[in-house]
Amino acid sequence: MNQVLTVELYGASLADVDGRQYASLYIGQKVEDEKEEGAKGIVVMKMPCDPEVYQTLNPPKYPAQVQAHVRLKKAAGGRLGQHCVKVQLAQLSAASDKK
Repeated sequence: MNQVLTVELYGASLADVDGRQYASLYIGQKVEDEKEEGAKGIVVMKMPCDPEVYQTLNPPKYPAQVQAHVRLKKAAGGRLGQHCVKVQLAQLSAASDKK
């Protein structure tokens, strides 16, 4: 199952472990309710991605609003995991351009 998420991209990393590459995106979300979330400001989360996604990243600046195409898959403990297979710069609406 694939989904498209519009997220703020703060950065990415690429690691080589025993000849195999692992890549991750760092995305952030503004804290809506400090008491509920136990956090303030921006919460940064790590999302695994294909190494090709890392290689194709080229936003004009960070953070960048992007559309992350994610595949849902089983993660540790039977939990739901998300794995990014493609990233595109998000299209800004005409209303947000006027701000």
